[in-house]
Amino acid sequence: MKNRTLLLLILFTGSVNAQLDKLREAYLYTQSDKLNLDSARILIDAACKYPETKDDPQAWYMRGFIYKELFKKPLPANREISLGEEAFNSCKKAMEIDSSVEVKNNNLLILKNLSAITNNTFGGALDTVNYSKSMECLELQKKLIRYIHPKASIDSVEVYYNGIMGSYFQSVYEKSPGKNMNYLKIAEDSYNKVLIRDPSNISANYNMGIIYYNQAVSLIMNKLDYDFDLASLNNIQEEALSWFKKSLPYMEKAYQLNPHRKETLIGLSGIYYSLHDNEKSEQFHKLSQDMDADQK
Repeated sequence: MKNRTLLLLILFTGSVNAQLDKLREAYLYTQSDKLNLDSARILIDAACKYPETKDDPQAWYMRGFIYKELFKKPLPANREISLGEEAFNSCKKAMEIDSSVEVKNNNLLILKNLSAITNNTFGGALDTVNYSKSMECLELQKKLIRYIHPKASIDSVEVYYNGIMGSYFQSVYEKSPGKNMNYLKIAEDSYNKVLIRDPSNISANYNMGIIYYNQAVSLIMNKLDYDFDLASLNNIQEEALSWFKKSLPYMEKAYQLNPHRKETLIGLSGIYYSLHDNEKSEQFHKLSQDMDADQK
């Protein structure tokens, strides 16, 4: 609250003119019990354009606060990422004008809060309709992390967000009637983005393997019971084999990273069986049975 008290003193003790009156009025709108954010935005936007106040770091700080509140106000699915962007740019502007410790700390506090809101928006907007907004949140979050923590690796942010995106759409795909392939593609793309930055990510490797493994199994279960001619059956089997082959390197990598996950052992046993490598299939089958015996 120290920064707001300081701002209030500045606004009331400064020379009173139309520009400062607008800046003061915008501030007072943010202090009332019921924030009048729309009115505050109009006033602060005007104040940040006037010659007398456009280079005032407190004006830009206030603009960052107001736009952050405007961004936060609706439910996540209805939030406008552009408002978060404006809040970010305003706080940066304030720190560019005045690099003092106090101004920096006050604006960084807004940016850290904005980062938390962006993270909340990502999760709250993640559905089959609004997922593009979640992707926009990732881009805003990357900007915020780069600014707040200049030495931090952005890879962890990409891995975290794309991992959640992949897991969500993989689940939606597996539950969706008619198996909407667009959901599968989003999950696949998301896991690939994780693996580009973290090739040894266990979850992404395992889930990519499972995606392709389930495609093969689904193809066999859904089509081989029908009365197809021999040529059609051969085509279905070849297609299933191609899915098993795509699954294999990811399952093998997941096994290397964690050899004690039973689901991976079962998957590898099934893949090698389908690829007619009975020796390896039996090897992984035995490992999974041994794991069951050890747990008894």
